[in-house]
Amino acid sequence: MKVFACVACGQVDFPRRLLCPSCGRDEFAEVAASTGSVEEVTILHHRAGKTGGDIAYIATVLTHAGPRVIARLERLLAPGIVVSLRLESDGAIVGFSD
Repeated sequence: MKVFACVACGQVDFPRRLLCPSCGRDEFAEVAASTGSVEEVTILHHRAGKTGGDIAYIATVLTHAGPRVIARLERLLAPGIVVSLRLESDGAIVGFSD
């Protein structure tokens, strides 16, 4: 997964911005953000459009590159756990622990 660093001031954001919120420039470099730490977890018991008892885990993850992302977890993980991140073909971010 990639996050975006402003080449002028170094501000790192996700998703990519049109202009840097820090300096207003419009040139960014992609930065790898393959790991992060779980900050908070939400357990979804009922999901719109889904039938049955599927439970989903959604987490705020502080990437080691800097910005926070919202990721679907493959299983329930406690805050503080380091996860690997991947971007799915549908654009979803998934966090998983080895």
